[in-house]
Amino acid sequence: MTVKGSIFKIDRFAIHEGPGIRTVVFMKGCPLRCSWCSSPESHSLFPEMGYYADRCVQCRECVEACPVKAITVSPKGRIVTDIKRCDHCGECVAICPVGARKLMGEVVTVEEVLLEIEKDSAFYHNSGGGITLSGGEPTFQPEFATGILKGSLDRGFHTAMGTCGYVKWEILDKLLPLLDLLYVDIKHMSSEKHRDLTGKSNDLILMNLKRIETNYPNLPLIVRIPIIPGVNDDDDNIIKTAKFAGRLKQVKRIEILPYHRYGISMYSALFRDYSLVKVKIPTEEHLSELANIIHSYHVPVQIGG
Repeated sequence: MTVKGSIFKIDRFAIHEGPGIRTVVFMKGCPLRCSWCSSPESHSLFPEMGYYADRCVQCRECVEACPVKAITVSPKGRIVTDIKRCDHCGECVAICPVGARKLMGEVVTVEEVLLEIEKDSAFYHNSGGGITLSGGEPTFQPEFATGILKGSLDRGFHTAMGTCGYVKWEILDKLLPLLDLLYVDIKHMSSEKHRDLTGKSNDLILMNLKRIETNYPNLPLIVRIPIIPGVNDDDDNIIKTAKFAGRLKQVKRIEILPYHRYGISMYSALFRDYSLVKVKIPTEEHLSELANIIHSYHVPVQIGG
């Protein structure tokens, strides 16, 4: 049976998602809705139509092409898209002459992904690299993820995966044996605040980390903390995270990832509001202070991926 899945991009020659030179497969679908997420195109499992208004030349080709009449012309002569009516068929994307409309994501087979991965196999072997599954949330498509990881291992490639950790153990338990390295986010140690920030409690995430320690003690684990000023960068949360991670025996280090605004334009393209426009980028000095706090609890720490 041909296994298919939904991805939104494949990055080649990546150097921050595991050892060596890597190919990163970004999979669609995620159970969380982090307010700072820089990849809103990863949220939905299905491909979505995006619209870059600044590229539009108002040719109106899309108006005629849309089969459900979700694209119209306003009384002022501007192109208007009713995103609630849009069924993301891609007809307007195909007809747009300037790329103002783009389908975010595509459905591909495991074999198609593996063919892309194989193109860079020489770099993996020479650098100690391999492939990394990211997202979105790879465990959201477990059969698809399993196929890519098994195919990669069969080809002798190092495998890594990044996860938010919000996944049923029976799913995670089937994927972990296929990994050489695992990244897990800890976004906040408070269950209540985690729910406010992401839409879900962190109880399952922390429980899964403890289960990983018990059942996969030899699997290298890297904990990542996205640093969002005024949200989760207070000393108390950083100390609690360092203490928790420090008790997990196979944690190699904590990576603190500074907040950035790279994804704001994508929110606009997907007709969504971005809620953290007033949040400032953390300074290098502040990041160093947080790193020093973590280091004081005898946990290796790194700024950035």
